[in-house]
Amino acid sequence: MALQLSWHLFPHLGAVVTSLFVTGIGVHYRNHTATRSLAVLMLAVAWWSVADMIALGTTDLTIKILMSKLAYPVVAIVPVAWVVFATQYASQDYRLSLRELGALLIVPGLITLLTWTNEYHGLIWSSIDPVSSGSLVVMTDSVGPAFWVHTVYSYVLVAVGTGIILRTALVSDGIYRDQAVALTFAALLPLAGNTLHTTGFIGALDPTKMALALSGVFLTWVIHRRHLLQLVPVARDIARDEVFSNMATAVIIVDEDGQVADFNASAKRIIGHMSPDIVGRPLNTVLPEVATILDSPVPESANSFDVSLSVDGAEQIYDAQVTPLERGYGTITGQVITLNNVTEREKREQRLTQQRQRLKVTNRVLRHDIRNDMTVILGNAEMLLDAQQTETYAHRIIQKGEEIVELSEKAQRLEALDGQGSSNKRALDIVECVERTVADLEQAWPDAEFQLERPNQADAYATGLVSLAIKNVIENAVKHNDKSVPKVEVTITKSTSTAQSIVIDVADNGPGIPDQEREVFEEGTETRLKHSRGLGLWLVFWIVTHSGGTIEISENKPRGSIVTIRLPSAESKTDLA
Repeated sequence: MALQLSWHLFPHLGAVVTSLFVTGIGVHYRNHTATRSLAVLMLAVAWWSVADMIALGTTDLTIKILMSKLAYPVVAIVPVAWVVFATQYASQDYRLSLRELGALLIVPGLITLLTWTNEYHGLIWSSIDPVSSGSLVVMTDSVGPAFWVHTVYSYVLVAVGTGIILRTALVSDGIYRDQAVALTFAALLPLAGNTLHTTGFIGALDPTKMALALSGVFLTWVIHRRHLLQLVPVARDIARDEVFSNMATAVIIVDEDGQVADFNASAKRIIGHMSPDIVGRPLNTVLPEVATILDSPVPESANSFDVSLSVDGAEQIYDAQVTPLERGYGTITGQVITLNNVTEREKREQRLTQQRQRLKVTNRVLRHDIRNDMTVILGNAEMLLDAQQTETYAHRIIQKGEEIVELSEKAQRLEALDGQGSSNKRALDIVECVERTVADLEQAWPDAEFQLERPNQADAYATGLVSLAIKNVIENAVKHNDKSVPKVEVTITKSTSTAQSIVIDVADNGPGIPDQEREVFEEGTETRLKHSRGLGLWLVFWIVTHSGGTIEISENKPRGSIVTIRLPSAESKTDLA
């Protein structure tokens, strides 16, 4: 065998060295993602480079043809290995199955068979002739149709794999973008060199091996400097998907057209029965409450808002945050919506607000009313020392003392109310409560007339203190009545509306509740200029609202007031359960 030495052999040698080096690193990190396919790819490139180097280093045509036959199988495998590596490196949504891999290897298998039987059909090459290129003897061949099928097939696979890697370069940043850019160049350089040689734009010498050597340098750099085999984007994306799927926070991703692109398990619980079919649907058909707020004009700095959603038949409050979804180069491709359930937090804040309000009102009443009553007591006591008619002053002192005791008892009830949470609510028979109250008041106020209309039973879902609120309302209707014969009508009904409730109407023929008392009472707040005279109405208001009910005051015709208390029905709570 006659040898021919030339500097043209060094690119082949460089491709062999760098390919084997990368293969060794791939074997070392063989348990990492995509390293085994990269090792197979670079081993095939090394084999290809060795065979071409031997063919270029000899003048013997028989050896040149043998090296070509040895090179063709691995040349056909390289594009397949590149696609496998690209999918393993960059795509967490798709993996080649064994059946698909077998299908991709059909063409390489046929090319190998046709190469080794080419003497009988000439489908790969019809003739091979030695020609001189400078000081070297190289081969020129007349290629057959199978060669072009193999070439087009290989170029398509290289393009597909490179496209997968290029997509990663476009949508990633930092280290993953650097990796993807280097891999893209490592694929495009040999492709360009081989295209120039195959199409005949350059001479007989093939520049593909020089391009492969440069690709090996790129891969070596990206392995050592950008941790190619230790860090791959697919591992990052899989980890992100796991975190996304298992987050307690509900996450919904919408694209630039406002269509749902993805959602996690927590969001599925909010969306409910429609969840399997919502991907691709407009957000306003899935969660219109969220979509409406997103479409509303808000300041650019405002990306968080509260939204009320019905989940499993119960109203829940969510803190919704909207973040633009940006991928590579700042491209905005949609929005990420996170929903944190803050219902309990809102309830705690509401309870704290109510407690502060109660403390403020109690403090004001205790300071004002007790001071006034003690002034009366002290004044009457002084008069008692100088006066002959002691009985009048003594009664006055007893009356104010009793009012102070009553006031302290109401303050104590307020303290009890603060200690009761939603877990203290239970089913209470309002009919029994009202009947007992009216019976007690008939004995205490024998001159008053009471009328009671009620069903046999009406169970409300409320705190146990609600009986105190009802008693307070009925008692006030008698106590503050200026008629010689106070009349009080109590009506209990069951509401049949969607929100089932128990309604208690207390109507009297007294002077009515003063406007100032009504305004403060209905608004639920007070100021220094606008406040009620005592704790009675406040106690009623707080107990009823604490039970989830409402209270309204209206005028009675021709005279007096009507106090309407609405409490949740125990039946409605049973239905929800």
